[in-house]
Amino acid sequence: MLLTNLKLDQQAAAPLYTQITDAIKKLLYNEQLITGDKLPSVRKLAAALQVSRTTVESAYNQLVADGYLQNEPKRGYFAAALSGLRKRSDAPVTQSIEPPAVRYNFANNYIDPASFPTKLWRRYLNRALKNKDLLAGYGEPQGETALRRTLAKYSSAARGVICTPEQIVIGAGVQSLLQILIDILQPEITGIALEAPGFAQAERLFASHGWQVSHFSTEQLEATLPRLLYVSPSNPYKGRSMSPQQRLALLRWATQQQAYLLEDDYNGEFRYFSRPVSSLQGMSDGSTVIYLGSFSRLLLPSLRISYMVLPPLLLERYRQLGHLYNQTSSTIEQLALADFIDAGALRRHVKRLRKLYSSKNVLLRQALTEIFGNKIIVRAYESGLHLRLAVATSLTAAELAELALQNSVRILPVYDSNGTLPEILLSFAGIQENDIRPALLRLKQAWF
Repeated sequence: MLLTNLKLDQQAAAPLYTQITDAIKKLLYNEQLITGDKLPSVRKLAAALQVSRTTVESAYNQLVADGYLQNEPKRGYFAAALSGLRKRSDAPVTQSIEPPAVRYNFANNYIDPASFPTKLWRRYLNRALKNKDLLAGYGEPQGETALRRTLAKYSSAARGVICTPEQIVIGAGVQSLLQILIDILQPEITGIALEAPGFAQAERLFASHGWQVSHFSTEQLEATLPRLLYVSPSNPYKGRSMSPQQRLALLRWATQQQAYLLEDDYNGEFRYFSRPVSSLQGMSDGSTVIYLGSFSRLLLPSLRISYMVLPPLLLERYRQLGHLYNQTSSTIEQLALADFIDAGALRRHVKRLRKLYSSKNVLLRQALTEIFGNKIIVRAYESGLHLRLAVATSLTAAELAELALQNSVRILPVYDSNGTLPEILLSFAGIQENDIRPALLRLKQAWF
């Protein structure tokens, strides 16, 4: 019998009874034990494996509880009638393919870790942990009152957003808030158009709910459009803020069409050579703009706190549904963030970030000129955390990105370029200043 020849590892971390159960399961999966086969008695298997009867009984009882064996009184243990079991082997089902190692990262999904005031943030977290009454529950579904009050004041001062705390809904990331918005808007609205090139995660979410998803251009508002437009005035793919004419045209369109603008204020506070442009929400009368704010770039991407400001009509609809939603963002982090902002720490942190990112912006453009000369054209650079570049080559943007990755540099290809040259994005938020030149030298070696 195969089982009596089992070799147990007395030094292994796994208990002996677990090793026995795993061995029997493997015999069943590989059909070396089939339905009705009788297993050795507890006494016989214990003697063969030189373990206690209790060890074998524990293994058999576990397998009976899991449905792998049947225990027939006075007869013993038998393989159960199992169907649909997949054969297993020691080899993994699939072999994972490791992506090329990245030494220099110009992608847009991270920040400079040295920029975050970790010690100061820990102090506010510790303070929040002392509020035992608030921490004992699941938190307010709409978001903690303290944070919503603070955000109403902060967003007004920093971004020109005009709202009350009651209009703010807090969630763990933009996608969780979009889910709520979908429930509020449908069935009256079931279509959305996103400012090109779009936002893949949001598009997938809307499409999964049966919405019609399309793209649009702010230069073509006369076209037939759905009653919800997703805009990002500081869209990183543009590298520049939306012009005053475009902003006014969007607001007029929303009023005339009795529609909504969904304003994702991504990177709105980062503008380096003039003052940040105020939000569309603050320019409007408050009835047509849904505002989205986030702290993933101001603080940390892992700090999953975003917020949505609802116009009065949609706020009424939310109140009818609000009791159905649990809060997805940590109460502790919400309370810590409220104190962090109230103490002026966020304002000071953003000021430092602007100085840091402005320096990186200038350094990156200077290095590009010195290393690439006229092979690179900087399309936009005055806002956000990216430079948008055109590359004088016959390669496509995707091919440029692949060659860069093969040389341990990650970049972002731009797929909506209307020009004759391929375009890419270089994010300077997370890369260290002393890594900029070596990274660009690798790109030059890869492309030319």
